Amino acid sequence: MQKTQKRPSWFNFLIPYYAAQEIVVNIVPLYILYLGGNVIEVGYALALYNIIPIFTSIVSGRLADVTGMRRSMITASLIITLVAFFIMYFIKTILGIIIATTLFSFGFSFAIPVIGLLLTETLPKNMWGQGNSWSFMFMLTGYIVGMIPTILVSIKLPIFYGLYIIFTYLMLAFLFNYFYVKDPPVAFERRSEVRNFNLFLHRILKWPAMTLRAPRLSDFKILKGMKSSVSLQLPIIIAASSMFFLATNLFFTSYSPYLVYNKVPYWMVLTASTYILIVNSVGMLPKIRQKAQQADVAFIVDMLLIRVIGAISASIVASYVYGIGSFYITFLIFTMLGLAYTPIYVGLSSLLYYNLPTINQGATLGVYSSFVNLSLFLGSLFSGYISYYEGYSFTFFVAALFFMFSAIILEWFYKVHEREF
Repeated sequence: MQKTQKRPSWFNFLIPYYAAQEIVVNIVPLYILYLGGNVIEVGYALALYNIIPIFTSIVSGRLADVTGMRRSMITASLIITLVAFFIMYFIKTILGIIIATTLFSFGFSFAIPVIGLLLTETLPKNMWGQGNSWSFMFMLTGYIVGMIPTILVSIKLPIFYGLYIIFTYLMLAFLFNYFYVKDPPVAFERRSEVRNFNLFLHRILKWPAMTLRAPRLSDFKILKGMKSSVSLQLPIIIAASSMFFLATNLFFTSYSPYLVYNKVPYWMVLTASTYILIVNSVGMLPKIRQKAQQADVAFIVDMLLIRVIGAISASIVASYVYGIGSFYITFLIFTMLGLAYTPIYVGLSSLLYYNLPTINQGATLGVYSSFVNLSLFLGSLFSGYISYYEGYSFTFFVAALFFMFSAIILEWFYKVHEREF
């Protein structure tokens, strides 16, 4: 009788790591507002948080390939996040928070390539899909165990005290890294992530910065030379993905400030953020995920249209509902947005995977990462300005338009050229 492969102990490290990461993402907008900042400054902080990983992944990925060190690189990652914590804790200014947020992003994303490689190195190939599921489960667990105490603390205490919870989880991450993460006897290279679909999804779902090497200007000629409808699939997928991520950050960068603007207490804002995390996870249920992994364009378009409806609903609500009522309606809006998120993300990632060229895969992923991370950056940046000058309702409406553009591009292209595929 064949023995069942045990789950590697290093997975335990993921819980405090993702807990600290999720608290940072959610506490930064509230802390900026607490210090008297505005939605534009929130946009600056989150824009930098989203653009930094594309550069980090180039550095840390290359180091992981060359050195084979795993625990040491994660230790370096945690040291960077600890420096970021002390900046945020002691320099109680908006500029200090923005600098700290940028460093947090660098630190957290520095470990992402290592986490992907640990999965390939500690599990046999036939269990990489199972490892992907374990990783997602531990990530979600980390998100929830990070947010629950943060919510509880913020009920009675100022949002500043949430920083103590970040520090606690960072210390646990140091401890778990020391006890559970080991350097493998034989180190893999990240190219294995592109050769296996489960690994590819594992990596890209953690952070869109999938870069295997630094993109060069010449790499973008890959898109320029595509003339036939079959080869044009890749630019279409990149365009649709870019608009999806742009719309996502346009919407969510301003949503917490919108609730605060309506005098919703911070603990309620954090509760809403936790709720959408849970709803997002529903999209990872086996039947829904399998459907998304088939890269069915019609299914992806349907999910995008649900997001359009959710964003338009938010726009209408922001125009007519004020005060605590905006919090309760948020649950309906987040249900629509959350249920559609993971199927779209997995579906677009699957489309990308199935249309990668046989050569220049690293360059192609570098181009994809550049567009996606630029979209995340611009989404957060524009969100702050649009909300400040035009209002939250208009911001949510613009986000709905970009979700719609993403759906239209996919629907039009694949309908016009369906006979050629």
